[in-house]
Amino acid sequence: MIQSLALNVIQIVAFAILARLISTKEMGIMAILFLITAACQTFATLSIPQAVTKFVAENNSRGARNVAASAFFQAARASAVLCVPVVIGIYIGASFLASHLLGDITFTRLFQVLALDVFFYAGVLPLLTSVLLGLHMYRVTASVGIVCGLLRQFLIIVLILLLKNLVGLVIGWLLSDATTVVVYSVYVLRALGKPRFDFPLVSILRFSLPLNLSNIASYAQNWFDRALLTLFVPLATLGVYSATLTAFGVLTGIDVAMTNMLYPAFSSIDKSDGKRIADAARLGTRYASFVLIPLTLGLFATARPALTFFVGESYIGGTLPLMMLTGVSAATLIGTAALPPVLLAIEETRLSAAITSVSVAISVVAGYVLLPYWGTVGAATARALGMILTATLAIVVLKRKVPLQLDLKATGKYLIAGTVMAAAAVAAQLIMYSSVMLPLYVVIGGAVYLTVLRLLKAVGPADMDLLRGFLGMRLSKLADFISWIILPSGEK
Repeated sequence: MIQSLALNVIQIVAFAILARLISTKEMGIMAILFLITAACQTFATLSIPQAVTKFVAENNSRGARNVAASAFFQAARASAVLCVPVVIGIYIGASFLASHLLGDITFTRLFQVLALDVFFYAGVLPLLTSVLLGLHMYRVTASVGIVCGLLRQFLIIVLILLLKNLVGLVIGWLLSDATTVVVYSVYVLRALGKPRFDFPLVSILRFSLPLNLSNIASYAQNWFDRALLTLFVPLATLGVYSATLTAFGVLTGIDVAMTNMLYPAFSSIDKSDGKRIADAARLGTRYASFVLIPLTLGLFATARPALTFFVGESYIGGTLPLMMLTGVSAATLIGTAALPPVLLAIEETRLSAAITSVSVAISVVAGYVLLPYWGTVGAATARALGMILTATLAIVVLKRKVPLQLDLKATGKYLIAGTVMAAAAVAAQLIMYSSVMLPLYVVIGGAVYLTVLRLLKAVGPADMDLLRGFLGMRLSKLADFISWIILPSGEK
């Protein structure tokens, strides 16, 4: 979580600079590059990294480190076989991609460099991250991720300034991803030792292939709106919407971090122990709500000044789509952040795939109907509909599989506090609006949120004890400060 927050701060600052160095059209081109790399990460891995997390966490918790190592190395060999042909195909077909996707063959070099980055970003990096999470090496993953994330953004900005085109952007991706792979590899090899390949590959594929259907559907869910926009709007409009989703991606990145944190923990629980899984799911929903509700509703209330402050007036057209997405995210985060890892942990990968597939199918149809008339607003509407369907289906399905318990009382209090916070931030903007006053709006909203939590007694001593354990000794003072604000005097 700390890694995600730190990387988001780095990304926000770097993206604010980048948005002023490139045009909205170039922002649209960058969205297409992201679409390709995400496709490679989805289709070229067969979801093997998620299987690695599962089997490494499961065997490591039993003390079978050799079995965990074998699962990783077997998966690494399979991933290489899958990824290398994709890299070669993109490199050879670079001119075709440049002419058909961007309408300009001069972008051939852009796709050639992108092909090299695909090997590291889509092929190797997800696998290394997954095994580190499976080994519960969160501090290593976070520390290296933060440093390399900072390096990534620095290289991107410097190379764009030097080369004055988007090739500098992709070279920055390549150098930073390669560096991250090298550093992560050192830690993984130290932890697992020499390569061994006696883990049955069929076990990995049996788990990953059904999950890959879910990931393919998730890819469609994450990218269908931008893919459809390329058919109906100019690249500049796509760039504005892409910048909006980058702002929203700050929140979804924290969602992913929450999922990555919960998934190995759920995987360590015996899937036949329904009571423990139900208790874990209840706590997961409670703390996901505590972290994510103020962030989503805070961005909802400050969408306009946030876009203007960070990326400029050229992107102000993304305000309404951003408000729609953040508002729906706050209402559905239990089903989209806290519960999906439960389905994976109990090995219901087919159900997970079915849920995502149904949601994305309806979203694509809605998007295809709405986009020609509403443009980016239609795209945001279709995406929001998919979020609602995913959350609803996840809750319905899990209730039939485990004795699911949702901490609705705590979540309700967080929603009340978040709503009051958002109202306070909006009121401050109505009194005096300026994009440079965004930090003040954030401070006002944060103070109101914590105050309302205290009045509602939404947080107890046990919650703060968990927070102290989560933050560790080095950040214990922060936990004490939050406790002093939120808890009534008699409960500290």
